[in-house]
Amino acid sequence: MEETTVKREGLFSRLNGPPAQMLIIGGVVLVLLAPLIPSFKTARVVRAQTALEQVSALIEVDVEPLRRTQLREEKDDVAEAQRDRATPLDYSLGPEDVQRQQQARQARAMAREQRERQREKALEDKLEELKTKHDANDRKRSLLVAQTSAAGMRWHLFLLFLGNAMLLVGLLVLTLESDGPRQKVLLVILLVIMFSALSGVNLTFFTSGTLGNDSSALERMMKTP
Repeated sequence: MEETTVKREGLFSRLNGPPAQMLIIGGVVLVLLAPLIPSFKTARVVRAQTALEQVSALIEVDVEPLRRTQLREEKDDVAEAQRDRATPLDYSLGPEDVQRQQQARQARAMAREQRERQREKALEDKLEELKTKHDANDRKRSLLVAQTSAAGMRWHLFLLFLGNAMLLVGLLVLTLESDGPRQKVLLVILLVIMFSALSGVNLTFFTSGTLGNDSSALERMMKTP
């Protein structure tokens, strides 16, 4: 029993002073640094998402003149089709004239269908051209890579655990090797740090502005298509 006590006192005595202070400083640095790492990943996702949204906005701006032109053409075709439906065939004429009227109407309907297909193809070609021009696929790929990287990141939790452990060990050494009022103050600090570590509440007010890591924004961005 006496040998065990001597070994324990000798260990804490060797850690007292500068080693304990270094443990506390290192622990504080890691505890404050760990919540910043997800913020860097979140910033990367936000940057990639903003770049993709800018590309989409530029494509919409560039394709708008073509859409307006096609809309006018569609209105003209709709008006022509309505006129054909509203105008009955003149059966007072001969059979050949009635047949020519029917053929003319069919030709106009086929022409409208052809123009509609041409408009659709022209719009698709224009969109593909603008996507290539603004590197839309590369921007989308960058966003997916950033989202995957942020979603799979867990090593900052190890840094947080290591920082809490170093902080607790350093405070424990100073508490046991102190006496009087100083020991009481250190004991209160140790209990607060231990409670926060065990309950999962990270005292990172100065880095994240909240208790612990606020991952709600990152989770919302992970759901963004």
